[in-house]
Amino acid sequence: MDTKTFSKFYQDKPHFKLTNPNPEWENTKSLKWNRPDCVIRAVTLATGLSWMEAYDFLSAKARRDFTVPNDGTRLRDWLAEAGAIWSAVDVRPGKKRLDAEGFTKDHPEGRYILRLAHHEAACVDGVIFDAWNCSAKCVYGYIDVTNIKKETLLCH
Repeated sequence: MDTKTFSKFYQDKPHFKLTNPNPEWENTKSLKWNRPDCVIRAVTLATGLSWMEAYDFLSAKARRDFTVPNDGTRLRDWLAEAGAIWSAVDVRPGKKRLDAEGFTKDHPEGRYILRLAHHEAACVDGVIFDAWNCSAKCVYGYIDVTNIKKETLLCH
């Protein structure tokens, strides 16, 4: 991987911190992370659950609803059951869509799961935590999990 690509997607920035809570990442430390677990990572990083606790929470909901644990479209419903709040991002004709970096500037405090273009990521106190820098992706909506206690998710 060339230096320019590395710095763009994997180096920490004021609005981004390279973080991967998947236990397998500790074994590989690979920057070419290709596991389809972004929903699980986002729930882990935004709520304080361990990766396995988040996986178990999402798996139970997915099994109940006949889908997969990494179903980002169902995530807002599952977290709403615990009191999380979904907000769609306002889109106006002729205006540029909000990107994840812009979201961090607008939300310097709180814990959120961002619904991005083909991806989910955690934003905690104005910093995106993820396995790669997704800050240029458009934000379609976000789930505010600031007031969710992780014990609530473990009970579901």
